Amino acid sequence: MTDNRAVLDELIEGARRHLDGLLALRAKMAGERVSEAEDDFAPENLLDASTAAQRFGFSKQTIRRWVKDHSIGFKRGGRLLVSVPRLRRHIGDA
Repeated sequence: MTDNRAVLDELIEGARRHLDGLLALRAKMAGERVSEAEDDFAPENLLDASTAAQRFGFSKQTIRRWVKDHSIGFKRGGRLLVSVPRLRRHIGDA
């Protein structure tokens, strides 16, 4: 039961992040101002986990843990994507 709850929580969090990205895209298309949080997941702000690990000097496992624990990214199509703005804020480099 606990495993099912964890999986469900993970799916809900992933859906929330996808919805944030869709809302940001819709706002951009309509010419509306996009909030910083929505813009964090814009396609131009995303890196795959391996690239983020190399670029910022952390292990891929650390990046994976931060994505899970600190919502700095999400999984899409089997790939772990990391928001550069959120990663920078997380490590104090913003």
